[in-house]
Formats: sequence, C-alpha cells, structure tokens
Amino acid sequence: MPVSEPADSPVPLAKEYIRRGQRRIAIETLEPWLDDYPEDADAWSVLAAAYYELDDFVPAREAAQRACDLKPDSARNWCNLGMILRKQGELYEAERIQHKALTIDSSYERARSELRKIHDVRTGSRKPHEPLGP
Repeated sequence: MPVSEPADSPVPLAKEYIRRGQRRIAIETLEPWLDDYPEDADAWSVLAAAYYELDDFVPAREAAQRACDLKPDSARNWCNLGMILRKQGELYEAERIQHKALTIDSSYERARSELRKIHDVRTGSRKPHEPLGP
C-alpha cells in the first residue's frame, strides 16, 4: 500500500527544476528523498522524467518501472514507461505497454499518440530516438 507523502515532499520543486531545464538538480533533489520514501510513486515518476529529458534511458526506465509497480492503475505511468522503451528501440514492448495504458484509461490520448509514433518507427517514417514533436 502506498505511503502518503509528507508535506515537505520535493516533488513539486523537482518538477519546477525540470521545467527550468535543471534536470540534474531535480535528480539530486529526488534521490535522497527516495532513499527515505521509496514508496513514493510520484517521486519515481518525476525522477524518470528528469532522466528521460537527459536522454539517460536506463535509469529513466528503472524509475518509470518503479512508478508503475507502485501505482499500477496509472495510465500516465505506463505511458511514460512505454515512451522510454520506444526511445530504447524496444518497439514491441513499448506497444504492449501503451496498450496497457489504454486498458486503464481508454481515452488517454498520449498513449494513442505513442502508438502512432511506434507505427511510424516500424514503417520507417521516424527513428526511435527522434524528438517526439507534435
């Protein structure tokens, strides 16, 4: 069962660092927190985003998987994991994960968009590591 975040959670601050392009600071803010609060799915999700933005996909994938494990009913977390898998070129697994996100929330447009990107990679109109774009 997930543990509630204490009021002093660094997640909002880490999100702001990411928005400012200060991804390393976001990581440095979250990692000690996660040592003390390893059940904080939102912190794992934000950590995954920070690593993703740095194109550091191995720790991004690990953090995203942890977020999914802790909060398996989150279409957003599954979609994020699928995005990372696509970037790593693991298209079949990325597709499976996006379908899982849509099973949780059939109206989640971001997962549908990711499925289109996976299709584009398979048909050769996009490479797995290309920027996401519109």
